[in-house]
Amino acid sequence: MDYKIKDILFNNLNIVTNYNWEIIENENNIVFPEDYKWFLENYGAGSINGFLWVFSPICNNLNLNSFEQYKTMKNSYEFMVNNKLIECEYCFYDNGIGLFPWGITDNGDELYWNYMNEVTEIVVLSSRYADIFSCKLNMTDFLTGLLTKKTECNLFPEDFVLDNNYYDSIE
Repeated sequence: MDYKIKDILFNNLNIVTNYNWEIIENENNIVFPEDYKWFLENYGAGSINGFLWVFSPICNNLNLNSFEQYKTMKNSYEFMVNNKLIECEYCFYDNGIGLFPWGITDNGDELYWNYMNEVTEIVVLSSRYADIFSCKLNMTDFLTGLLTKKTECNLFPEDFVLDNNYYDSIE
């Protein structure tokens, strides 16, 4: 598959990471989107323009580990719902349905896939869950749209997109 993001997002370390997706997915009862797998194999966990951080299921840094962040984000969201601080709009991932995190911003905005049977959508929850953005794009098309200013996410600051966008891998 041809991912357009490779033409607009420079990887400062140019690291290629090998993942054993079959084992990762089977052990954790999840199937990750194909574009996410490609992205991690070509970029690894890290940040876009020092602002948007992409998680990895094998990252040793617990702040960027997909499964650790799933637990943390789920607990925070459920605390807010259970204490009636927000209304419940989403459920977290269970048996192929619900939210699963793939990233976070420096402002605390959380980026998810919303698994809905055979379809996934991108969901961005602002910090403290005050605002929600969602779109029917895969991760790399969403990121490409943001970085080319063809997709607008009003939760992110205008200066997030740079003239020369870059990726800093931590793997």
